[in-house]
Amino acid sequence: MKAGLTPLLVEFMRNCLSDETVDSVMVHVNGPGDSFPWMLVTDPAMLEKAEPLPPTMSVHGAKALASFAQTSGEGKILVILRPCEARAAIELSKLEQIDLGKIILLTMDCPGAVPLSEYGENGIIEPDWSDSDTVRPLCRQCTEFTAVGDICLALHGGEKMFVPITKKGESLLVSLDIQSDADTSGWRKWADDLTEKRMKIKETERENLRNAYGGLDGLTEVFSGCIGCRNCRTVCPICYCRLCFIDMKDRRSPSGDCLDHSRKAGAARLSTNTLLFHVGRMAHMSLSCVSCGMCEDACPSDIPVGRLVSMVSGATTDLFSYNAGEDPLVPIPLNTFQKDELHDFED
Repeated sequence: MKAGLTPLLVEFMRNCLSDETVDSVMVHVNGPGDSFPWMLVTDPAMLEKAEPLPPTMSVHGAKALASFAQTSGEGKILVILRPCEARAAIELSKLEQIDLGKIILLTMDCPGAVPLSEYGENGIIEPDWSDSDTVRPLCRQCTEFTAVGDICLALHGGEKMFVPITKKGESLLVSLDIQSDADTSGWRKWADDLTEKRMKIKETERENLRNAYGGLDGLTEVFSGCIGCRNCRTVCPICYCRLCFIDMKDRRSPSGDCLDHSRKAGAARLSTNTLLFHVGRMAHMSLSCVSCGMCEDACPSDIPVGRLVSMVSGATTDLFSYNAGEDPLVPIPLNTFQKDELHDFED
């Protein structure tokens, strides 16, 4: 599949730059040591090293985009992203961290990503649709693997084709004289069938997590191996705060508190903020988490943090009938006020 994907996308990007329908393209390229850094390309000749869909995710595309696109630039930018990256970019636009006005998001049918640890240990391996063991745990249960952004490259269910998702995407395809009214029924059936299969996997996984780590005791157990590196926060595309709540001075306990707790209970655990950090992050991320799995991939203690946050996020977004990154025009529930909502939770 990938052998045909890269040349197709490279030709598309080259045409966009050559015809001046866009001014630059943001895409992964092959870097040193089997790395895949993000590059902002303006010269079509520089696309020879492009790698639109690398096997791993090291830097989230939305995080890379937010590093320079917080305000609208002078030219149009075509950004090649995985669906979860595009959804995060849409969420960040709602949080005023990215201006999508002149940005066109192009995604594709995503096979998932290889865990960073396995990619490094086992050499160069590729994610395989037919083998779930080749991808990260959250990729195995992902139900948002296609049809996101402005344009989607459909690779299954028939002929490969560029499918417009928004008017912005349709306009770009028209300017390149690419047919945008092809029959997508086979592709959509493929997506529906896989979504149904993935949904069952997701429900089973979440039920297992609830049984294993439900309640305060369960959370204490699962996060007991946390070493406080904060990698999960660093790689998360939605964690954009310059100062995390956990690092604020007024959150730090007075030096005598630990001794007081120890005297009362006989012993007091140090590094008391570990559980507070993770529960607090879950609360902050629950409406905008796109289940990209970056946090879990970066955890050196192999804590299923991504699946736990995704589980909490699923419950919260269901409560508000909100799907993170699905529609740029639907505001985040925390940014809106509805007079009549959540009455089921009143005393």
